[in-house]
Amino acid sequence: MSLPDMNLPPPIPHLARPVNSFVTVLAWISIALALLGVLYGLVQTVMGLVMPQDYYLRMLNPYGGELPQLPPLMHWIYTHTLLMGLLMTVLSAIFLWVSWGVLKRKEWGRVGFIAVLVLGALWQFACVLAIPQFTEGMLAIQAGALPQGQTLPPEFETFMTAAMLMGGLVAVVFAALHAWIIWKLCTPAVRAEFDRR
Repeated sequence: MSLPDMNLPPPIPHLARPVNSFVTVLAWISIALALLGVLYGLVQTVMGLVMPQDYYLRMLNPYGGELPQLPPLMHWIYTHTLLMGLLMTVLSAIFLWVSWGVLKRKEWGRVGFIAVLVLGALWQFACVLAIPQFTEGMLAIQAGALPQGQTLPPEFETFMTAAMLMGGLVAVVFAALHAWIIWKLCTPAVRAEFDRR
């Protein structure tokens, strides 16, 4: 080794990208939820393929006779099992894909994950707006499940309204959680973890 080589400074150490446990935990929880969604969607799709279109609607009236008069939204949900299953499978697969991107610290994964969360928050608020239809539908379902001539007790309607309002509160809480996660994913410390390429 020559004399000039001995006076060279040591090489600059390679600085690893910072890693935040928040991102890792968020990604793994999301991957697990997405896999459950894919599985549920596939089961619904199979049910939609092998069962008649109005199978679930007819199940609402175990005593036979006239089917309950559901609001249009609930009637559509109960008669489109195949489409609902396919939609659930596709959306869950997209969620799985962007969650994997977040785990691998890809910028496209972060942006895609934020887009999914925004759509999820909007969906939560849409569900809140649909609460009156779900309340009306649930009351019709319960009334249809009773033996002929028997009516619902009046306090049951109050109970169903309270349950649906509680569901609305839960939807708002989840929308707020989505907003917090979006904010966290946009902070400089978290953004620094993601590969821009």
